[in-house]
Amino acid sequence: MAARRNKLILWMGEKHCGKTTSAANLVEIAHDEGFSVAGLLAPSLYRNGRLIGFDVFELRDQMRAPLARCKVSSSTTGPFTFMANGLKLGITALSATATKSADLVIVDEFGPLELNGQGWRRNVDSLLASSNAVILLVVRQELADAVRQLYADVPCRKLLATEPRSVESVIRTLNNHRQSGRGENDQA
Repeated sequence: MAARRNKLILWMGEKHCGKTTSAANLVEIAHDEGFSVAGLLAPSLYRNGRLIGFDVFELRDQMRAPLARCKVSSSTTGPFTFMANGLKLGITALSATATKSADLVIVDEFGPLELNGQGWRRNVDSLLASSNAVILLVVRQELADAVRQLYADVPCRKLLATEPRSVESVIRTLNNHRQSGRGENDQA
């Protein structure tokens, strides 16, 4: 039964509070502890103190591509224009091939697009159904309950991204997961 605990971790925080930065710190510590990490981070890009967009950083091969840039004019389709190269790299980073041997898969971020069935949603659904890895979704705090409800059938834990003990908690979860046979009971 212990293997089923925390297959899904919601890495929560307010907008622009440091969720991605703390996830990058988690990646370094997990690597130092001997864990294989896959997935993606989406660091914010600023120019002159203003948010101009996001890149996608693929964790396995450490490749980077532009993901989204702020639109010059407002639109009903949202404030960002998404870039094909960044989307392609993100989809590749979350593929079954790229995540096959991972202990931890990070998805930064799981937001409104994913809750509406777009973005990384198809990849996350597939990972939760077939991967033995622990899946960590970076989520805005105000969306955490909706994400939890979406994946109500998956063992889950919510952690505050900026809480120092959260990294330790994920490492403990990975150790428990490893000791229990990498999720032999984790099939969703």
